Amino acid sequence: MIDFKSEVLKIKDQMIEDIKNLCAIPSTQDDSTIAEFAPFGKANRQALDAMLEIGKRDGFDVEDVDGYAGHIDIGEGDETFGILGHLDVVPVNEVGWDSDPFNVIIKDDKLYGRGVADDKGPLLAGYYAAKIINSLNIPTKMKIRVIFGCNEELGSSCVKYYFTKKPYPKMGFTPDASFPVVYGEKAGCGFNIEGHVEKGGLIYLCAGNRPNIVPETCEAVITGNYKQYVDSYRKFLNANNLVGEIEEEGNHTKLILKGKSAHASTPDEGINAIIFLCKYLATVVDNKLVDFILEYLDDCNGKKLGIDHTGMMGSLTLNLGVISYCKEEFKIILDLRCPHDMDFDGMIEKFQTACANYGFRENHNIGKALYIDPDSDLINNLHTAYVNVTGDTINKPQAIGGGTYAKSMPNCVAFGAEFLGEDNLIHGNNENIKIDSLLKATEIYCHALYNSIKV
Repeated sequence: MIDFKSEVLKIKDQMIEDIKNLCAIPSTQDDSTIAEFAPFGKANRQALDAMLEIGKRDGFDVEDVDGYAGHIDIGEGDETFGILGHLDVVPVNEVGWDSDPFNVIIKDDKLYGRGVADDKGPLLAGYYAAKIINSLNIPTKMKIRVIFGCNEELGSSCVKYYFTKKPYPKMGFTPDASFPVVYGEKAGCGFNIEGHVEKGGLIYLCAGNRPNIVPETCEAVITGNYKQYVDSYRKFLNANNLVGEIEEEGNHTKLILKGKSAHASTPDEGINAIIFLCKYLATVVDNKLVDFILEYLDDCNGKKLGIDHTGMMGSLTLNLGVISYCKEEFKIILDLRCPHDMDFDGMIEKFQTACANYGFRENHNIGKALYIDPDSDLINNLHTAYVNVTGDTINKPQAIGGGTYAKSMPNCVAFGAEFLGEDNLIHGNNENIKIDSLLKATEIYCHALYNSIKV
């Protein structure tokens, strides 16, 4: 057997340098800088160019598909094995980072920075694994195509467009989840709720900028001098072990509450600042929006709506990700991850009933779940690679709540790069990845490619 571990160690320094350079680009979608061949903004275009340049530097054929996505072709073969990763990242919180999120640092043998774990670091781990396979001149039946898009965090329109121009690989994986290999992804569903609500003492309520993140900070403005609320607000914060601020806002009072961000697929790992601030607001204002949130949205599994369900893929999750209330008009955006075997029509009906009870409007988008036979060759080859490197025979192929590029093409699954027992703080402050784990993931990808494409 080839000693892939030693091969990975040879490329360690160059891979880390590439990660630092790629993560220095703040590639969060910016609609104000959209231009021809930059459909997701200037920074995302820069990240795409940087990844294409890495492939050119290493002597491989590259192609830019109109700024939506690109690819690097490695090796030879009539058929193609795909590795799909994304170059866009979620926004960073204004406070909470211990270092500059776009200047990768090494601390305690970890890389810290936005994108080191989601998904620039793992994408480069997949790329370097493909590069290692190619360098060893292993006879292969498929070439490797490393595909990278720029809009995964906001719907993956990048690869949807890409695959209107380019054929699907025969099979593939995306290094954008966790180990072991993922055979199923819950359906990603979104609900937007809007309406008119009289103030009742609440002037303003705002939190969140992406529905797929548990909002860490929520702000509200309420009527009345702040001095009358100081004692009760501080008691509330202390009782719930929370941090917040209260201050004068003209003739009114401004409240700020700090929770904890997390990925929307695991909302129970965060502290939703909207929910907790509403719990306090309910004691000092008379506002139907606050009442609606606490009556129907105050849990992570939809129990209060009556839509909770646990199936083969696990439990439904619900995240109240964005809220905006101003001038008596509001909008809520919810992110749900739903098992494939639940009653989707029943879920929609429950939402519609809840909104009708308050005179609110709703619209929804119901996504598709992904399910690949756990006994398929693709799953077996990838899982065998994981076992070969880790020795873990206990943990089996899994289903997850996160949505990945795997849904964008047939016969594709998510595979790493986060290991069991590790928390890379994806979508949160101080996103990080252990260097040893990054190298181990690269080694696993080498074995996976070897298992899948060798003659």
